[in-house]
Amino acid sequence: EQEVFRLQAQAGEMGYMWGISNTESLQSEYEPATKHFLLIGFLSMFCCAIVFAVYCFKKADKRQQENMIFLATAASAMFYYLMWSGFGVMQKKDSEGGERLVFWARYLDRFLTGPLLLYSLAELGQADFPEILMLVAVDFFMTAACGIGSTELHPWKWIWWTIGMAFFVILAIQVFGIVNTAKSAGNPLAPSLNILALLLLLSWAVYDTVWVLGEEGLGAMSVSLEVGFIVLADIVSKIAYGLYLIFVVLPQKEEGSAEEETSLV
Repeated sequence: EQEVFRLQAQAGEMGYMWGISNTESLQSEYEPATKHFLLIGFLSMFCCAIVFAVYCFKKADKRQQENMIFLATAASAMFYYLMWSGFGVMQKKDSEGGERLVFWARYLDRFLTGPLLLYSLAELGQADFPEILMLVAVDFFMTAACGIGSTELHPWKWIWWTIGMAFFVILAIQVFGIVNTAKSAGNPLAPSLNILALLLLLSWAVYDTVWVLGEEGLGAMSVSLEVGFIVLADIVSKIAYGLYLIFVVLPQKEEGSAEEETSLV
């Protein structure tokens, strides 16, 4: 009988973690500014997902890049709604016994959207499949390490954060390697690739900085400020990236392809 109660308790904990049971929302624990920032994140991603979807349907073919950006913003909108509703978050006791809010849905967001954005960048840089696979794997390990660290206490959480930073450095080296290879090959999109790479890596560096200062790390900034910085970084890494890609980079690519076909004729 005790074993049955133990299994029921474990099932309840997992249901709480994934937001699929009838557990109570933690939205009441949010400060008003936290709810506002999460709502801004949701509405921004949702509206831009619609815009990117329209561009997907407008093109008859060669719409792979638009598809990647649409999927990234649509997935992010879902996870922002989950966090805003109070189910994409958990409470963690720190070393001093205090309660901290950890938004685990943020890491699921990065698990799904990170590979999409990296694939978009690598495809423009004409990277081969092993390079793309390595990029996605390193991103997966980086996000997993930071996600695990967010659930741990001192000093173990800092070990996981350090592991995540090591993978981030490897990722940055790989990304700029693709950009430099494009430059060496005379790829006309190389300058634009460099801008896209900076948009991604600088905004992802914000994630790791906020991890240290926010609820996962030192707890030196408020939850609202932490969420605000994350929303801003997401807007840069997904929306600004997508808008620059669709309205600046892809027209350059199509123009270059048209000139190449004309020269062949």
